[in-house]
Amino acid sequence: MSKRILTISILILTSFFVSCSKDKAEQKAQQQAVVTAPKIEAIVKVEPFNVPASPVINEDKAKMYVKASAALLELGVSWTDRIEKAQDNEKVQILNAYNVARDQLCARVGLAGIAEYNWLTEVALKEEGNKATFEAAGMKIQ
Repeated sequence: MSKRILTISILILTSFFVSCSKDKAEQKAQQQAVVTAPKIEAIVKVEPFNVPASPVINEDKAKMYVKASAALLELGVSWTDRIEKAQDNEKVQILNAYNVARDQLCARVGLAGIAEYNWLTEVALKEEGNKATFEAAGMKIQ
């Protein structure tokens, strides 16, 4: 699952940096255009994440991770098309809004935002003692 998230993230970043060649007049007009950033406001309070002393987690936390993983994949798919179709000057704003959406999604599931999700992916998922916990929560670990 985390490979899919990584793939989607790479696709998003790649599409951001890939641009068509444009003539100088078009580039200058684009630079002069004033783009107002949409107001990004958190709906759900995202608690600060403090790294636990032990990487071992309980089944409830594993269930939250599994829910967040599935939801983040769907979120990535729905935002990828929006990002690809955006003009270059809008992509940064859309990516910022996407990051806020990821953080909000994780908070709605019960995690301390995307920071805790990333910690679970990078640390807890690799901990051998958590294998049975993640499997009990419905995740297949190979």
